[in-house]
Amino acid sequence: MTKVALLIDEFFGAAGTAFGGYGLLARNYIAKYIPGDSFSVDVLLDMKGEGGVEEEKVDGVSVFKLPSDKSFVRDWLAKKDYDVFFSIELTWPSYEILDCLADIDKKLVLWIQDPRPKSAWDGVIDTMQSIKDPSFFFQPVYDLVRRMTEQGRVEYISQGYTLNPLALELYNIPTSTPIRYVPNPINIDEGYEFDINRKKRQVIFLGRLEAQKRAWLFCEVAKRMPEYDFFVLGRMFRHMEDNERMLAPYMKGDIPNLHFLGHVDGEKKEKLIRESRLLLNTSIWEGIPISWLECLQYGTPVVSCIDNERLASRFGAYVGNINGDGFDSVDLFVPEIRKLMEDDELYAKKAAAAIKYVRETHNIGRFRKDVRSVLAESAGKSRRFESLLKKFAAFFNCSKV
Repeated sequence: MTKVALLIDEFFGAAGTAFGGYGLLARNYIAKYIPGDSFSVDVLLDMKGEGGVEEEKVDGVSVFKLPSDKSFVRDWLAKKDYDVFFSIELTWPSYEILDCLADIDKKLVLWIQDPRPKSAWDGVIDTMQSIKDPSFFFQPVYDLVRRMTEQGRVEYISQGYTLNPLALELYNIPTSTPIRYVPNPINIDEGYEFDINRKKRQVIFLGRLEAQKRAWLFCEVAKRMPEYDFFVLGRMFRHMEDNERMLAPYMKGDIPNLHFLGHVDGEKKEKLIRESRLLLNTSIWEGIPISWLECLQYGTPVVSCIDNERLASRFGAYVGNINGDGFDSVDLFVPEIRKLMEDDELYAKKAAAAIKYVRETHNIGRFRKDVRSVLAESAGKSRRFESLLKKFAAFFNCSKV
C-alpha cells in the first residue's frame, strides 16, 4: 500500500475551507480517483491552535487539521509513516507541515499549477490600483522546495508547459530539472453531443469573486452588450469588504442583462455551462483554470485576456494582455464576443476542437494512470533512499567500534 499525504489548504468547502480551484482538484479528483489499487490518501490542511489532531471524514477520506506544536506534528508524521507527500503548488500552511519533515527523507511530488514568482507580483498583479488581494509570496516556502530539490527529494509534474519557466524562476532551480506533463482531469460527459441550436445567447463568469478575477470587467462588458445575458457564477469568500466595494455598484439590479447567481455547483452548474455560448475570463493572472476545461468539454469557448497553453486562442478568443484594473480595456472583449456569438460556422469549429482536445487530454483514465505512476515511483525512491541511509548508518556505527 502506497500511503499518500496530500498537502492542501482548502478542500472545496469541506472542513470550513474555501471554494477554489486547488480545493476542487484536491477533493473532486485526487482524493476521489487516486485511492484504491494499493493507494491510500489522507488530506493534511494546516497547523493551528493547541490540543491534538482533528480528523474529519469527507467523502470517505480522512482530512486532518494539526496543532501548531512542531515537535508534536513531527512525531505524528513519523508514526503515520507516509510513503510520499503530494502538493498542489505549496502554500504556507502546507509548507509548515512539510518543514516538520526536514530530517525525514521522504519525497515530495509537487504539481505545478499556478506558480507566481516575484516578477509576476511586481510586474502584473500589483499593477491593479482600485483593489488588491494581499500577496502570498513567501520566500521561505520556495527556499525549502529548492533545498529539497538539491537533495533529490522533489519530483515535479506540471499541468502546462507554459507554466514551467515560472516554476523554475519561483523555486530558483536549474532549467535542466525534469518536469513531467500531467494535465488536470475533468469528469467528462462522454454522452454529450454538441448542438449549436441548444446554445443560448448568454455568457458566464465562473470563479471566486476576488480581486485577481476582476469580475467588474465582466460587468462592464455586460453593460456594453445588452443583447446578451451575462451570468456571474461565484461568491465572495475572503477580503469581503474590498470586494463588496468594487462589485456593489453592479449588484443593484440596474443592469437588466447581468445576473449574480452566487456559488453554483452540480447539475445546475453543468446545465448553465452546456447552455451558455461563451465563458468570459477577465482575470489579471491565472494558471490553467479547471473552469476553462469544464466549459471546453461542452463546446463552450473561452474569451480571455490570458492565453496559457493557447487555450483561449485555440478554443475561443484571446483579446491580448490587460494589466491594471482594466477599465480602459473593456472594449477589447466586445468584438471577440460578438464574433463568436454571431458567426455560427466559426463557433462550431472552435467548439468541436475544444471537445476533442478535452476528451483526449483531460480524461480521468489518463489522470489516474499518470498520477499513480508518479506517486508509486516517488514512494519507491523514498524507500530505497531510506534503506541506503540505514545501511550507511549501520556501517558507520560498526566502523566506529
